[in-house]
Amino acid sequence: MKKLFGMVFVIGIIFVLLLAACAPKAAPAPALAPTPSQATLPQSGTPTSNLALPTSQEDATWAKVVEAAKKEGRLTIYSYNFVGDVGLAVSQAFRERYGIQVDIITGRGSAFIERLKTEKRMGSILADMSDNSATNAKNMKEQGFTVSIAGELPALREKDVWLADVLAMDPQERHLITFNFSTYSSFVNTNLVKPGEEPKVWKDLLDPKWKGKMIVADPTTGAGILNTFVPLMREKVVDEEFLKALYKQDIRFALSAPDAAAITSRAERSLVITATSSEFGSPIAQGAPIRAVALSDGTVLSAVVVVAYGGAPHPNAAKLFMNWLISQEGQTVYSKAASVNSTRKDVPSSLPKAGQVTPKRPIILTNEDTDAAAKLFQQQYLNKLWGR
Repeated sequence: MKKLFGMVFVIGIIFVLLLAACAPKAAPAPALAPTPSQATLPQSGTPTSNLALPTSQEDATWAKVVEAAKKEGRLTIYSYNFVGDVGLAVSQAFRERYGIQVDIITGRGSAFIERLKTEKRMGSILADMSDNSATNAKNMKEQGFTVSIAGELPALREKDVWLADVLAMDPQERHLITFNFSTYSSFVNTNLVKPGEEPKVWKDLLDPKWKGKMIVADPTTGAGILNTFVPLMREKVVDEEFLKALYKQDIRFALSAPDAAAITSRAERSLVITATSSEFGSPIAQGAPIRAVALSDGTVLSAVVVVAYGGAPHPNAAKLFMNWLISQEGQTVYSKAASVNSTRKDVPSSLPKAGQVTPKRPIILTNEDTDAAAKLFQQQYLNKLWGR
């Protein structure tokens, strides 16, 4: 009986196993959907839009300059323009941006040249860079104090943002980089000259309606008027015949541009022939009834430049500062502090609205123009031409 029961049990087990083998296989359990955090994790080596793209070689090189500048931690500038509140605003903004201390030593460009000669003889250049007139910067370059760094500055790769060519003062070797253009404009008394009545081109000044109504800084006390007319003559906007005819318009001569502004503000004259926007910004801001006029056939721009010194103790800090100065951020800080037009089109002018000028045909005052103007000034060219 026990044997029979055992055989039945074994046969039952075999039967169950046979049924299991013949049954269809169950489908595998569905995979769990990834959680949101799992879904956004990229697989190793898989590019995604959330990952930073590799930088260009130029950007990588510049990043090294920035890092080296921060390690240098200091910058010394021989400056003609960064004085008072302007120097304070510029140095503070740069220090807050990069953590680099800026020491500004102010003075005249000719004095800095003599200082650099002494430092070179002693075998140690103490400053890193300078801001100056194009003439003094050119002299520094000619005496071997400056180096070209323009090719390294990312800001110079920007397109269509410049008022005029910022490398125009040294287009070949590019030691001189313009960070500000001083604009030579005409100015009218708004109580005497209504909108639409102002001159449109230079030859309009020969209209009889302006006779006895114009003023300019005396050409025997400064070369400002020559700095306007020399480049205009170079570009054939005006000529000697124009200048002779202009004198016959009974021009009044002021001791200086500020005097011309004061006389025009008092309505003693209607129009200032030429002066810089920086000279007239303050009177306009103080409420003088004066407005700048850009004559469409030529507006002269005078460059203010920066240069980097060779053998400087903080060369990378100089590169970083010069790039920052011509960037949108740096130009915003500088133009606001100095109350000047920016070199960049994407930075609003800090001049009073009446003093703002948008040149329709900018003509840059070159070093050669300045040299020519200085010689003509020494020769009393305009006085002889005008028979004074």
